[in-house]
Amino acid sequence: MAFASQEIPVEPLSAVLPPAAELMAFSPWDTVFTFQSSAGWKDNVALSALRRESSPLLRQLAEVIVFRMPTDGLDFNAYVTAEDTRYLARTVVDKEQHLLAHAQLKRAWSAGWSASLTGQYLYQNQVLDLSTSLATPTVLAVESHLYSARYGLRRALTERWWAELEPSFGRQDFNSPLDDYWEGGPKLTIGVATGSGAELTFGYELNHRVHDRREQLDRAGAALPGSELTFTQHRAQIMWKRDWDAARRWRTITRLGHDYSQDNGPGLFDFRAWRVSQQVRWVAAPWEVSVTGRFAAFHYPHQPVGLADPRSLERTTYALNFRAERAMTKRVKWFVDYDFERLLSNQAATGYRVNLLHSGFTVEF
Repeated sequence: MAFASQEIPVEPLSAVLPPAAELMAFSPWDTVFTFQSSAGWKDNVALSALRRESSPLLRQLAEVIVFRMPTDGLDFNAYVTAEDTRYLARTVVDKEQHLLAHAQLKRAWSAGWSASLTGQYLYQNQVLDLSTSLATPTVLAVESHLYSARYGLRRALTERWWAELEPSFGRQDFNSPLDDYWEGGPKLTIGVATGSGAELTFGYELNHRVHDRREQLDRAGAALPGSELTFTQHRAQIMWKRDWDAARRWRTITRLGHDYSQDNGPGLFDFRAWRVSQQVRWVAAPWEVSVTGRFAAFHYPHQPVGLADPRSLERTTYALNFRAERAMTKRVKWFVDYDFERLLSNQAATGYRVNLLHSGFTVEF
């Protein structure tokens, strides 16, 4: 049977593409607004070892993100995140607040070179365990302001290997009784793509911290008049990231790190620490679930447990985070978030356990 030939009508490009004026007016800039509201419970608001006070809580979070698509090798992103937590029971703590402002400019050059400049401001009003910082069991509500800047220079060494050098400089301001300080130093990271969506990085950071007015302490905890306290801190870290399937539904991030810190005095604040963390994330629309576990062990060789106990101070922390999100609509997500932290120490007055559970909704504009 013969079929009659037919011509399929084809629209001219001028009818399909936007007008030239609209193409020229395309902007690489975009902005995202997010608001999050949740309610929950915290069973140890003041991080107390002896008197745990629990409270229901309300938490609000707002975030704005501004970014530029790197259409010409120039990449920019910035965001501001503000979080406010209110404790409804009559405890020693009524609120905690955080504000983070971050901006980064990146530029890709030829021959595998790229550079970045990052600025950051962090405000915190929260309860912190300061026992090792003050050499006495102390938990306080602390207000702090952190200002920092970091310059990064990155080079692709081969198709798989790269290296990045990042010198940084920062200022930390506290409310009393903590002392303000300046800090800075270089960070070197070397990375390799190991295939199958995996990357392995090796990092080393040297940080020097200079306090404004804080004096050195002898090994009995007494101040040395006229002295100035500084710290030299070393941090080494190995990180392995891997996507376990082509659809990138499963991802793991493994970190192993070692810290070594020395003060410039008798060494009361010297410590070594091992850190391990593991995150597992699963994404399958409309769900996203992650579990993160963290472990850290600190040893203070010259800081005694107490006046009557000359043993060296030991502290170990365990932490677990579970988070699940479900997209309800294109712009609305429901989530539940659980945090557990346990601090163990041979200085009994400083150990604590805390659970935090909250759930709510995230709206994106």
